[in-house]
Amino acid sequence: MKFHRIPFIQIALILAATLLAARLAFQPDVHDALRQADALFVAGRYYEAFHAYHALATRAPGFAQARLRLGMALTVRGEDTAASREFGWALRLGLNDADTVLARLYQGHVAARMGYADEAARMWAQIPPSSALYGLRLALEAEERLRHNDYAGAEAGYRAALQAGLPDSWRRTAHARTTALRAGSDPTGAWQDLRMAVVEERGLRPPEQPLATPLRPLPRPDAAQIAAILASDEAIRPQLLGQVYLDAGWTPLAEAQFALARERGALTQAAEAYTAYAQLSNGDIAVAIARLHDLALAAPDDPRPRTLLALAHLAARDAPAALAELQEARRMAPNDPDVLLALGEWHTAQRDYPAAAAAYDEARRIAPAATRGAYALAQAQYHLKTSLQICEKGLPAAAEAVAWLPENAQAWSALAQARLACDDAAGSRDAAAQAVTIDPASAEAAYHYGRALAALGDRTAARSALIRAADLAPASEWRTRAEDQMAAWGIMP
Repeated sequence: MKFHRIPFIQIALILAATLLAARLAFQPDVHDALRQADALFVAGRYYEAFHAYHALATRAPGFAQARLRLGMALTVRGEDTAASREFGWALRLGLNDADTVLARLYQGHVAARMGYADEAARMWAQIPPSSALYGLRLALEAEERLRHNDYAGAEAGYRAALQAGLPDSWRRTAHARTTALRAGSDPTGAWQDLRMAVVEERGLRPPEQPLATPLRPLPRPDAAQIAAILASDEAIRPQLLGQVYLDAGWTPLAEAQFALARERGALTQAAEAYTAYAQLSNGDIAVAIARLHDLALAAPDDPRPRTLLALAHLAARDAPAALAELQEARRMAPNDPDVLLALGEWHTAQRDYPAAAAAYDEARRIAPAATRGAYALAQAQYHLKTSLQICEKGLPAAAEAVAWLPENAQAWSALAQARLACDDAAGSRDAAAQAVTIDPASAEAAYHYGRALAALGDRTAARSALIRAADLAPASEWRTRAEDQMAAWGIMP
């Protein structure tokens, strides 16, 4: 029997091919990993999605879609500079048409959030009318106009987005926006838009775009708020609408409504003070001070304008002026708990923490029974924020807060935090669990629940709770704090 000798080079080639085939057979498919990470992202499990995308981009640095998704996850986390870098990298590596427009949609959003309006416009302009994301682009452009107080342009932009076609969730948001924008000038038209915001449209609608869901603006004010105002007495409607507009940050629209209420003699002094306080919260300190000063002169026996004026001066770092107003307010109403809370803020700003603590304690003690829970919560939060006398003063105040406010998740969260600080991990867990039950969307409650579980040694459940906190508010301090805790305990992925 004759044997043929196989050349060595042929044997080597066969062996190499066999090894390569085996390697490919057992190597995880990057597209499978991407699909798994996308499922996490679409489900709102942003923490796990971020780490999955990061691991994939690290393992396959030339995989453009992984870079794109990592940029999207970073956008959700509020890490705009890093997100922008990943989008640029993905586009340089090369994306298909659908992923390119998705990248441009996110790039425009990030640029707008960073204050680069021209860059945002350039990014969005690259999404053509033929794209499935074109209506979303128009909606985001409308939202950007709204952010710059171009209310007519925003309404027109949202209507253009509706005309172009929007997925149902985006359609409802667009109608809620147009409802709110029309409510002050065209109540009848606003009612028509409102019906479109709350009913399900018949006919074929564009499909949802789950990877773009985090970019959808949240309706604020929402349709229910506007409906209640439209159904209210016409005499008080401008005041109510002005307050809602202020809460949304639409200051010029709010001012127009308050001016209308003044003309009708329907703007109460309390609403005037609220207006000034909202302007103070929005950073319009000089305007707030001027308005509150006028209110204080017009109501020489009312301590409220002076109390708010003191807080405005404090925000402007004018401690002497703030103290002068507080002293006058105390002269008018020595037993007003709001004046004492403001005095506590003043002492805190001066780093006189014992005096601040005394002011908070006195405010709670003298508050009417109907509102004592709110003052007890304020006192508890003061001690938790400063880490001073938590067990001596903060814990009893938190316990009193939940007694008065049994359905308030913040009160239960404060109690959970105080109990943990005072070495009562089981009590902290129970309080945090109650906060989570009352408000399942509270990242703060989930965070405190995770910390309590960890203190009890249940690291698996603690990690789940902290991840939940991170997912509920991925661009907030609660996500950062949750991740810091997991890193400190060594339970990061």
